[in-house]
Amino acid sequence: MTTATCYQRLRRPREWRVLRLLLTTQFWSRERIRQYQFGKLKRLLRHAFDNVPYYRRQFDQIGATPDDIRRFEDLVAVPVLTKQDIRAHASELKASNLAQHEFLPNATGGSTGEPLQYFQDRRFELWASAARWRGWYSIADCVPGDRCAVLWGCMHELKSDFSRWERLSDLLLNGEIKLNSFNLSDDRKWDLVRRCQKLRPTLLRGYFTAVKDFARFIDENKVRLPPLKGVLLCAETVDAPSRDYVERVLQARTYNTYGGREASLMAMECAAHAGLHEVSENNYLEFEPITLPGHPDAGNILVTNLNNYAMPFIRYRIGDIGVPSSAESCDCGRGLPLIRRVIGRTTEVFRFVDGTRIAGEMFIHLMKDLPLNEYQFVQTSDATVVLRTRRQDAVDDALRRRIANTYRPYLPSCVTLRFEEVDHFVKTPTGKFRFVFREPAPCD
Repeated sequence: MTTATCYQRLRRPREWRVLRLLLTTQFWSRERIRQYQFGKLKRLLRHAFDNVPYYRRQFDQIGATPDDIRRFEDLVAVPVLTKQDIRAHASELKASNLAQHEFLPNATGGSTGEPLQYFQDRRFELWASAARWRGWYSIADCVPGDRCAVLWGCMHELKSDFSRWERLSDLLLNGEIKLNSFNLSDDRKWDLVRRCQKLRPTLLRGYFTAVKDFARFIDENKVRLPPLKGVLLCAETVDAPSRDYVERVLQARTYNTYGGREASLMAMECAAHAGLHEVSENNYLEFEPITLPGHPDAGNILVTNLNNYAMPFIRYRIGDIGVPSSAESCDCGRGLPLIRRVIGRTTEVFRFVDGTRIAGEMFIHLMKDLPLNEYQFVQTSDATVVLRTRRQDAVDDALRRRIANTYRPYLPSCVTLRFEEVDHFVKTPTGKFRFVFREPAPCD
């Protein structure tokens, strides 16, 4: 047992108790999990009706009370909550029966201006921490505090790197060996390699593109890391060819995850790789139908977090598109429902002047046979897509013609594909890389 594991057990006994519960509930039957989830949903709805002015008004407007929600399907009567609603009615969304010190501020990133600001509470943090432990450690047969190399952005402060004190405290208290994903220079990658070779982490976790970039560095420089039990892929859309490459280079199984600050970890992948298991003990997910060619079952993900009583988000349109799975079981034995895949952010769906909609993953999929590792497809107008490449990659006219010939059959005739060379790619405020997005610049 590591020092960090001992520390976590002593300092966070409530999280460990919830973790033990979650390690049990994940193997309950689907029906039992749904019953447990619905019980938490009913308690949240009653709290929101009694103590949150915004939801009292919403229920009054539809002529219903929480008692009228007798099954999950009845929840569709409650209007969807949008980011605009949260900004416009923030004070009304706060529970009136909580003391001021119980409101914990949080915010999403926002590269185009105003971030989304909201409140959570200790109950939310307790269950979110335990769920992250399960999805980031237990899923790979590890325990919280096992050493983990982390490629992540600074969430609350945009700075070039973690301080020496932050590195030491993260290692001793959390077991984490961190590298800031904002600044992945070769010198910093060598530093992480040396630290991994010395400290021998059992896990690697990070933004998917940062992990892939680090794997490419390992591959090109012919260095070896100590054996890893797993690689956790977070925060970005995962494509199969890049994932296979990461597994081959790092010689470890990868596990995809899906989450957001508003609801924390919402889904996790098991070793069966049959989709992502919903974290049903913490959230209830719905898929609001949309029209997306090639994805008849796709929908906007609506999340209801079941633990945040400070500022409840009920049927919150989080800004992602996913495809639910019809599978009734998984070979791993977990009864948690499955998401077949998370396609990406709603900003990664291009909408053109003729009404055509194209999912961003198509652009990534078609690039798999072309010799470009990093690029960005950007929709700059309803009839223009720009492919941005790095100036240092020196994309020549022959490759441009090859790219144009590859993509032209899949784009409407009204759309122009242009090429631009840039010195640096646009990233989100927390360091996430978007291969595909609509301008203005990508948000978290």
